[in-house]
Amino acid sequence: MMLLPFLKQIASFMRLLLWMNKYEMNYNGGKGRKCEELIMLKKVSFLVIILSMLFASSAFAYNVQLQPFKDEENDYARDPIYTLSALGIINGYEDRTYRPNADLTREAFIKLLVMASQLETATIGTIPAGVAKDRWSAPFISVAYEHQWIDSLLDQNGSFDPAQTITRQEVAMLVGKALLDSEKDEVRQQWLATDWKKERDIRAFKDQSAIDADMQPYVYYAASRGIMEGDLAGFKPKESLIRKQAAAVIYRLIDKRVSEEKVDFTGFYAISSYGAINQMNKLTDVILGWSHMEYSSAGFATLKTSSQTSKTVNVIPSGYVEALTAADSAQITKELMVFYDNSNLKDFLKDKIAQTAFIESLMTTLNEPDYSFTGVSIDFEGLLKEESAADYITFLQDLKKQLGTYTLSVAVPPIYYYKGYDLKEIGELADTVILMAHDFTDSQLPSAPLPLVNDTIVTALQVIPKEKLVLGISKQANQWITSNGATASPVIPAIADVEKRLAMQSVVKTWSMPYFLAKAEFADERGSHVMYYEDTQSIDKKIWLAKFYELKGVSLWQMGNYTAADWELIGKQSSRGSSNSGL
Repeated sequence: MMLLPFLKQIASFMRLLLWMNKYEMNYNGGKGRKCEELIMLKKVSFLVIILSMLFASSAFAYNVQLQPFKDEENDYARDPIYTLSALGIINGYEDRTYRPNADLTREAFIKLLVMASQLETATIGTIPAGVAKDRWSAPFISVAYEHQWIDSLLDQNGSFDPAQTITRQEVAMLVGKALLDSEKDEVRQQWLATDWKKERDIRAFKDQSAIDADMQPYVYYAASRGIMEGDLAGFKPKESLIRKQAAAVIYRLIDKRVSEEKVDFTGFYAISSYGAINQMNKLTDVILGWSHMEYSSAGFATLKTSSQTSKTVNVIPSGYVEALTAADSAQITKELMVFYDNSNLKDFLKDKIAQTAFIESLMTTLNEPDYSFTGVSIDFEGLLKEESAADYITFLQDLKKQLGTYTLSVAVPPIYYYKGYDLKEIGELADTVILMAHDFTDSQLPSAPLPLVNDTIVTALQVIPKEKLVLGISKQANQWITSNGATASPVIPAIADVEKRLAMQSVVKTWSMPYFLAKAEFADERGSHVMYYEDTQSIDKKIWLAKFYELKGVSLWQMGNYTAADWELIGKQSSRGSSNSGL
């Protein structure tokens, strides 16, 4: 549905071309100056169509790094470089190189450190002499200066040289100070008084005397935390740090914090999820995809939990009691999901009579004691126009008033194209906002490349408190088949089929950067295939991302798609622990 605005534009151009063709044939056999102008207009219009189509399908339609660096190296720094690039902490150059072996300046590393620490840089505070307020790095240097991180880097006149190449001891000192800032005061004081000397003696770097005395306590703290270590030759304190080493240091610094965190998981129990019923002990919440809205005529709408047609799978399944019992045994909350994605959703949001009828029918179901729902999750999809945003908020406000003690979660898509979702207002109304950071395949991309997932989170966090935001992960694969030079629209194969295919020796499997997704390539009688897959490794990376931003949690769409390996990972990452495997 994201392609709709582009398709409408292209359709308009095509109608114009058809009219011009007809006019050209009827105008003196195509002769004359006006006809020449018309032919030129046709050429220009055709070019516009081509450019529009290319823009719509190009990864460059998004302002994030979606192409690999031309000079990437498959070594220890590859994952750190692409992770930090996805986070927007590091950047490449305009020629799409990263230049991993180039030296790094002091100001460049300070920027990385401040961004990794997620410190505010919107305003420039106090800055040291030697740094102009209009210098690109001034906001980052100001933060570091006010935190007293760069005191050891000032000359005798109190001046700071931001363009000077940074050394290993300077990097370790800066990292050590940043780490100690996050410690309790008694821990910090104990380290600075005596503990750093113990670390120095244990490590016994051959060149420890070459480390500046005032930097040593902090250098050894960075070493004690495993962020920077020496080798048999020593610590090499005066050696310059290159760009890929800096990426590795910053990533290690973030990962030390993130890896210690646990996550609250919300599972969507919907569409053949029975196989995962015993996994609810790993969840904090379950959302039961058992209902949909029916709105077929003005003035009438109702909640439906069954269906006489095959149009929807969002119905209460037979044996539903077993799922509710499992949720109760796991002591987790149970929200009822209401799904709707018909094109007349915008009309429903202007139909107050229909909305009133729908809310009444929803409340009747929520109040049914046999279900014991604790809340409702609204998943209304497809609002493209900004004009629908206010109407949607009004509907949610009316619903919220009726819910009483029931919780309200609201699913929202990325707002690149879907302008009908006022994230700020939704964030204020809802108890939880589930960010569906996936389904980017309209641009010939996999469903959820990590840079776009990150960008979607950053956009949402501008107006939604992190305590309310849940990162939605969709377990799926996206497959493109090319035959006779033509590539068909992507398909979403069943997870079981994907797993079988990946086990075949004829499949070439790689780890795709900067997408952070599994990639599989193979050929058969249908043609050549390219498939991107949300496997356990890529899910782990998205959980890592949610922990980096300290989000409320992660949601899993839908539980039945997740494999045994996925659930093992989720158990390890879950705030509820992994004592019971469920398998």
